[in-house]
Amino acid sequence: MLIIVLLLAQLAVLALAAYAGRVKLKRLIADAQNGAMPEPGDVAVDDLHEVDKAILKLLTERQGVVYQSEIIKELGLPKSTVHKSLRRLSEAGYVEIQKRGRFNVVILRKLTSEVSAT
Repeated sequence: MLIIVLLLAQLAVLALAAYAGRVKLKRLIADAQNGAMPEPGDVAVDDLHEVDKAILKLLTERQGVVYQSEIIKELGLPKSTVHKSLRRLSEAGYVEIQKRGRFNVVILRKLTSEVSAT
C-alpha cells in the first residue's frame, strides 16, 4: 500500500513539473512573439548561484583570465558543475569562453561591484 502511495506522489510531482515547464515555455514563446525577449545580460548578480559568484570572484582575483581546469581545481568542484555554471555566466554576458587547443580559457567580460565586494 505504501508503495502505491509513493508511486502516486511521484507521478503527481512529475505532472506538476511538466505543467510548470509548459507554462514557462508558453510564457517565453508569448514574450518572443511580443518582442519582449530578455537580453542575455539581464541576469542580476543577486540571482546568480553561489558557484557562479565563486567563479566570478576567482576570475577577479586572477585578473580576469583563468583556465577552466584551474577553476575546477581551485574551487574543488566537479567538471559538470563548473561547465553548467560557466554556460550560465556566458549566457548572462559575464564571461567569454575561448577554446585553445584542448583547453578552455575563461575571460571575464563584465563585473559588478556586488561580486567583487563578496
